[in-house]
Amino acid sequence: MSIEDRKQDHIDLSLDQRSQSSDRPFSRWRLPYKALPEINLDDVSTATSLFGKTLSQPLIIASMTGGTKHAGTINKNLAIAAEKNQVALGVGSQRIALEKSEARATFELVRKHAPTTVLFANMGAIQLNNGRSTTDYIEVINMIQADGLYLHVNPLQEALQPGGDTNYADLIQKIERLVGELDTPVFVKEVGHGIDGETAKMLFDIGVAGIDVAGVGGTSYAWIEAQRAKLEDFSKWFHDIGIPTDDAVIAAAAHKSDNNFIVASGGMRDPVAALKSRALGADFYSNATGLLKRAILDEAETVAAIELARRGLQIAMFSCGVSNWDEARKIKLNLK
Repeated sequence: MSIEDRKQDHIDLSLDQRSQSSDRPFSRWRLPYKALPEINLDDVSTATSLFGKTLSQPLIIASMTGGTKHAGTINKNLAIAAEKNQVALGVGSQRIALEKSEARATFELVRKHAPTTVLFANMGAIQLNNGRSTTDYIEVINMIQADGLYLHVNPLQEALQPGGDTNYADLIQKIERLVGELDTPVFVKEVGHGIDGETAKMLFDIGVAGIDVAGVGGTSYAWIEAQRAKLEDFSKWFHDIGIPTDDAVIAAAAHKSDNNFIVASGGMRDPVAALKSRALGADFYSNATGLLKRAILDEAETVAAIELARRGLQIAMFSCGVSNWDEARKIKLNLK
């Protein structure tokens, strides 16, 4: 099966409700409601910054796709929405664009439609064990004039994927070398099964700028790959294996410095969860599936969904009596 067909399968199966985790990250936590917040809702700011650019809210539209028949439409609509709302956007894995020249256009259009906001390029860390060099990673960065690079890690997905790349031996040394040779900040991202605290510490120690924990709670790529392989037992056994998003945020936050970033993703279905993630140590949050459904259909729906999330976050902050995103990190959550 070609990479293009596999990525089309990923889109189709991620829209299947069975791919979604039954876990609800952050459901055990309660925000501290303030009956007298002592602030004006209109004065509550959800703005933040990343790589010297101002964002209207701490949202990174998650890496989704590229190189398929639908990818051009999806990426165009996401890019337009990211630009209009001034939020960050990560593209899907660009390896296909290195192997198939016709796939490049589905990525290159992103900067055209999002000329000013933050963009993340994306390629798998495992490719460092498959002959890819720093030059290749520079190429995917330049392809979309990216501000940062998402280096994704996905050992469980690859183990279940027919023909998956599973040689993760000695990869940390190669990631360290890559980080040292790039001028672009590197974020390391899982794909839905979480990053543990020990790994987070190693990554921060070697100079990785940020970690996107991508924990259990959203789309299960283990389930998707098991479905593609028609392995029903594996679909059940591995559907929810990994680290819940809230636990992964807490674990990563224990090892970050003031110069590091944490992105909460994996089941971030609403801005209330986003605010809870901030209280636990996240700097940004990321969403994929909810926006994918809209981006397939309509640019205006995508724009409206992102603005609705911003307004929801503003109201959630107001209800806790905090007036800006920096102050929100001081929120003390209650356990239910």
